[in-house]
Amino acid sequence: MVIPLLLHGKHANPPVTYQPFGPWIVPWQFHSFEEEYRTLGTGVGLIDYSTQALIEVQGPDRVSFLHSLLTHDIKRLTPGEGCRAALLTDTAKMLADLLVLADSDHHWLLCDLTRASMVVETLDRYVLSAQVTQINHERAWAVIALQGPRTIELATQLCQTVVSLPHVGDHGMYALEGLPIRLVRHTLTGGVGLLCLVKAAQAEGAWELLQRRGRSFGLRLVGWDALNTARIEAGIPWYGVDVSEANLLPETGLEAMVASETKGCYLGQEIVARMQTYGSANKKLMGLLLDGRQLAEPGDAITRDGQPVGTITSACDSPALHRPIAMGYVKRGSYKPGTAVEVIRGNTRIAATVATRPLVAPK
Repeated sequence: MVIPLLLHGKHANPPVTYQPFGPWIVPWQFHSFEEEYRTLGTGVGLIDYSTQALIEVQGPDRVSFLHSLLTHDIKRLTPGEGCRAALLTDTAKMLADLLVLADSDHHWLLCDLTRASMVVETLDRYVLSAQVTQINHERAWAVIALQGPRTIELATQLCQTVVSLPHVGDHGMYALEGLPIRLVRHTLTGGVGLLCLVKAAQAEGAWELLQRRGRSFGLRLVGWDALNTARIEAGIPWYGVDVSEANLLPETGLEAMVASETKGCYLGQEIVARMQTYGSANKKLMGLLLDGRQLAEPGDAITRDGQPVGTITSACDSPALHRPIAMGYVKRGSYKPGTAVEVIRGNTRIAATVATRPLVAPK
């Protein structure tokens, strides 16, 4: 059973193409792929990103509690700041990819909605005597994304006040024609981006307001076809697509973004530190450049000298590189950039080259 986004059926007056993507049914394309992809590089893309859920963490011990469990340095955050972090198992496997937002009297955790209940249940097991309360606001808030080089300019104009939010996770409350909205600095494509958090009941109004007021700034509706292509080019893995509970954090290449090297202990920290000190991961999520015009598909095998060495997780045809590209896990001994491999697509063998992420440098 697929899960509809909060604005399903209300995205646009012209026909919109919907398509399953992972557990979701998403607006795949509004106008043309080319126009929507170009918008992400030149204007502002408006995207329904309500695959996310908000978890509210309250209580006087919340900072030390989250700091002891999550991978990043939560104690350094002041109200209005945020950071990416991960919740790991004690064996360093990825339970969730999080965006942590600090407020004066509570903290917010933004994560994939399908992981929200598990995050709350896992954290609850470690509460013990700590004075901490968690509230899962699943489906109570909509997440609308603005992505593209004119995003900050547009937000400043619409809110009629300077919106800077220079660092990942920086956030604040603003008003759009009287509509309260929390803006969060976060990119889905490797470039400039904001997430707009609004109550679910106000999501349709916010969506229509942004469409109407943003046209002069080059704002256009962007479907998940263009979004998915841009994030693969940027080498950005998505939980549930490229990352799962089966993956160790060092296998994903996310440790530099979601983990602190100086904060000390967190769940799974010993395993992460041991792998960094004594040896590399047995496999890594790498980029792949494919020869020819044949696209790969998630699940396709990656081979080297006839032997299986990995699996494709995401793939697309890159407009920036004019060739098919992919991301996938490649075993140690074969994940050095420049290594020649093959992707097995049915009865076809596609020559490919292992590459670093991002595959396309952000503009």
